[in-house]
Amino acid sequence: MVHYLDNAATTPVSEKSAEAVMEILRDYYGNPSSLYSIGIKASKKYEHAREVIAESLGCRPEEIFFTGCGTESNNLAIFGAARARKAWGNEVIVTGYEHPSVQNTVDALKDEGFEVITIAPKNGVIEPEEIISHVSPKTVLVTAMMVNNETGAMLDVPYISKKVKEINKRTAVHCDFVQGYMKEKIDLAAIDTLSASGHKINAPKGIGILYMRKGFNLRKTQFGGGQEKGIRSGTENIAFACGFAAAVEEHKDIEGNARKIAALKAMLTEGLGEFDNVTINSPESSTPYVLNFSFEGYRSETVLHFLEARDVYVSSGSACSKGERSHTLEAMKLPSKLVDSAIRVSFGLQNTEDDVKALLDGLREAGQSLMKAKR
Repeated sequence: MVHYLDNAATTPVSEKSAEAVMEILRDYYGNPSSLYSIGIKASKKYEHAREVIAESLGCRPEEIFFTGCGTESNNLAIFGAARARKAWGNEVIVTGYEHPSVQNTVDALKDEGFEVITIAPKNGVIEPEEIISHVSPKTVLVTAMMVNNETGAMLDVPYISKKVKEINKRTAVHCDFVQGYMKEKIDLAAIDTLSASGHKINAPKGIGILYMRKGFNLRKTQFGGGQEKGIRSGTENIAFACGFAAAVEEHKDIEGNARKIAALKAMLTEGLGEFDNVTINSPESSTPYVLNFSFEGYRSETVLHFLEARDVYVSSGSACSKGERSHTLEAMKLPSKLVDSAIRVSFGLQNTEDDVKALLDGLREAGQSLMKAKR
């Protein structure tokens, strides 16, 4: 039996999502931009998917733009917002533990003359006031993730955005919500743009969304046939959009799902307390969906492969970093011994107590077997 506990990297596609995709592929193959009936039928399905996702965020359908993934959404929002405001400012504020799709995009802005102010985490968390205190008349963009993908650390982006607007109403605020979407609730009142990705909630890979507040000034970064109001040109991926919407419907009970996952995380945390070589790296206030800990004395890669041989799947950090040392844990200034032995467990709706038991049993066995191997 497979015990998959790496849902922050990606999730298995649910049956309902897969069925929705197959329905579109079989029966609604028309190009939604076409004027004849087959295209119009496809367009209606596509727009219904947009409505479902808009409802989940409490916004208007016309504020939802489909993209290929969260990375694309982050790029569109960050480049588009910063460049649109370059005439009057050049400062960008970013947290020190962003996903590479944000961090590398912000770094690229430096080559265009922007000054980047990075707010480092303290004890694993970002203090909202640290971000707010750096906002100035020249701040064109503040970008912050609500849920960190490696430790699950939470950040009150709605509060930050409101305070930022009080200081400089022209400053754009972007939220990477990829790890939080349909897991945490969010107030979009003062947020200008937001990204989410289907494959984090049991929809297929290859579909994401960008929320953009109506009337927001965003300079286009992609050009083509003018689909998605010209923000994201290219033939629409109706099948995956509908699969995304089906997955959203399955995640609607955000509070109930969180209680279930919190119980699994508590069970894991209690079990890890039995080990004398485990250090918890996630803050106490982290999302229930992620737990990062260090299994001291053993390199992450060694433990991951040991567990994999027993059909238990976890990770050492962001899947996008491909095994490199954790950017987040290094930003937290953790000792090398903790960074090099870090394990990330991330839960999904399909997980059960049996998965937690299998992981704990695997770690116990790893401690015994790998210790013998060291000798």
